Amino acid sequence: MDVLDIELENCYGIRKLKEKFTFRSEGKVKAGYSYSIYAPNGFMKTSLARTFLDIQEKRESQDLIFPDRPTTRTITSEPEGAVTSESVFVVKPYVERYSSANSSTLLVNPALREKYESAVKLIEETLSTLLQELKKHAGIAGKTLPTAELKEVFKFESIYDFFSGQAKALDGNIQFSNISYSEIFNDKTFAALKSGELSKQLKEYIGKYQELVDQSPVLSKKFNPTGAGDVSKSLVSNGFFEAHHSLNVANGESKVEITSAKELDALISKEKERILGDKELTSKFEAVDKQLQKNAELKRFRDYLAEHPEILPELGDFTHFREKLWLAYFNLSKTTIDMFHAAYESAKDVMALTAKQAQSESTKWASVVAQFNDRFYVPFKLFIHNQKDVILKGDAPNIGFEFDDGRGVRGVDEEQLLQVLSQGEKRALYILNILFEVHARRESQQPTIFIIDDIADSFDYKNKYAIIEYLNEISKIEYFRIIFLTHNFDFHRTISSRLGIARARRLFVKKQEGSLSFIEEKYQNDPFLVWKGELANSATCLVASIPFVRNLAEYCHGKESAAYETLTSLLHIKPNSENVKVADLQSIYRSTLLDKSDLDLPSPDLPVIQIIFDQADALAANGDDHVELEVKVTLSIGIRLKAEQFMISKIADGDFVGAITKNQTLKLYEKYAGLYSQEENALLVLSQVNLMTPENIHLNSFMYEPILDMSALHLYDLYNKVKALA
Repeated sequence: MDVLDIELENCYGIRKLKEKFTFRSEGKVKAGYSYSIYAPNGFMKTSLARTFLDIQEKRESQDLIFPDRPTTRTITSEPEGAVTSESVFVVKPYVERYSSANSSTLLVNPALREKYESAVKLIEETLSTLLQELKKHAGIAGKTLPTAELKEVFKFESIYDFFSGQAKALDGNIQFSNISYSEIFNDKTFAALKSGELSKQLKEYIGKYQELVDQSPVLSKKFNPTGAGDVSKSLVSNGFFEAHHSLNVANGESKVEITSAKELDALISKEKERILGDKELTSKFEAVDKQLQKNAELKRFRDYLAEHPEILPELGDFTHFREKLWLAYFNLSKTTIDMFHAAYESAKDVMALTAKQAQSESTKWASVVAQFNDRFYVPFKLFIHNQKDVILKGDAPNIGFEFDDGRGVRGVDEEQLLQVLSQGEKRALYILNILFEVHARRESQQPTIFIIDDIADSFDYKNKYAIIEYLNEISKIEYFRIIFLTHNFDFHRTISSRLGIARARRLFVKKQEGSLSFIEEKYQNDPFLVWKGELANSATCLVASIPFVRNLAEYCHGKESAAYETLTSLLHIKPNSENVKVADLQSIYRSTLLDKSDLDLPSPDLPVIQIIFDQADALAANGDDHVELEVKVTLSIGIRLKAEQFMISKIADGDFVGAITKNQTLKLYEKYAGLYSQEENALLVLSQVNLMTPENIHLNSFMYEPILDMSALHLYDLYNKVKALA
């Protein structure tokens, strides 16, 4: 991304903005990956960030207050073309529960996961085949595999270990394998089987059934009709009778020779009919039958029992019968289970080794957390509950916290943590989640435009500079581009200096009739150095320097010095205020600013107060929303002097005014308010003077940033209102 072109119209209050950001080398400006943009409050900084967020979240932009206004949003880059959602990431000032969607990528060890996945692939494929077979045997419809059902029946922890163990335990018994599991066991049948009435009647039926079987000359408890049928099928399938073999079957006191499957089936059927045709047994079945006609599912179950009466005796212990059915299906799929066992045995050592490595793996995620813990002062640490599964299986990370108050350490969840953290500590947690996103994009080498919106707000200095250090590191990544947006001039100045942002990429926002434009920052380092160089050329810089030089005179010569008193009379209306000439100001500047000993100011006989009012008049008439500090300081001085002139004329008490030694504007206001309490409009204007101007005038080299944040438009308006009072 060498160039970023932005053209906006009616986007969240931005009436119009057309700007080009050039990151490549151009003329004397070297290539650089960062811009810093300072915008006073109300200059649509957040609106610009929100417009980029719309691109990130694939959403149209609009004017929220006037949605019918046509919106233009064209943001392109060279040489790529249209800016995509993947290439934009907006960092908001704060989001309480933000978590990076890409943080899990920092937990991945590609080589370890590839080794694990290769080992798992064969057993997963074989397991899938086995489960599909068992699903078919059980008559289960739909896409659901019987995994959950098997876990409920056999209570195993690992399905891999379970089936591997079954390979060694299967006995080949396929009795009941023709029975459909899904026809017998469902929510309705479970409820019926567990009910006291049906359970009692089933026991009575099973007791009579077993009594009849025991009385049979052919059958017994183990050699029941179902078992006898299975024997017949097995003999036929193995060609027993075709080999001219015969069976001697006991029939009471004698034995009957059986020479064909037909004879054996006839003998078994006769015994079966005798047992199932017993009147008492039939009566008991009818009682059971009555319980199974309460709803459609039970009627279907009843019909199935009518077709397969041999399973009725098994329902007395239906829990055990569930196992019997599945074991019969397992025996049908013994070949597939053996294949799974072989695959699992060959892979489980690899799986165990990679799982152990994953549990102790030091990942990039952990390095981000360690770096954060080292740089930020916060009372918590993070850890991963399920690191192994994140690394090997791609699960979402389950993050936990440890809170340390200096007296003890305790694990807490995020909700608890947020309740006890300070605002700055909450913001630090947010920054950590942002770092996961940034590092994930770095790992994937995703070209990204980062729009960073006042990220350092509400931080103490230690943590603020930790953030700046992070930003310095990522600003050097060749496929990242960063645009800082801030209304904090101190942060703008600091980030520009620490990151070495070129002069041409350090911008101020200027607004005129709702349209925004970006201008190169005038000061770059220290505004007072700029002013000193312009004292003879710029009347605005000359006036704005008065309070600063007054501070220096106070520090160097004291409040009793002539220089301090003269400069004070240019900031308050004093008896000699109108008599101070440019030549007097030149003399003070020469003696106070040692590097300006040869300063030569034009118009030496002109009263300084006239210059102040002329400059304030010109600035207010122009109406541009200037961002320059000297404009706002000059206006503030003009406002206060005009206000004091008005109040002194209205109070008309020279002794009172002459006795004021400090806080002159406030003392005048209090006196005026006592005399003219009915003058509500004037009092409102004068109260605004007291609120808006003092800090702008009594500035020093450490605390001028708040003045920049005030819109010049407010000062123009106040200046004109004060003038109108006269």
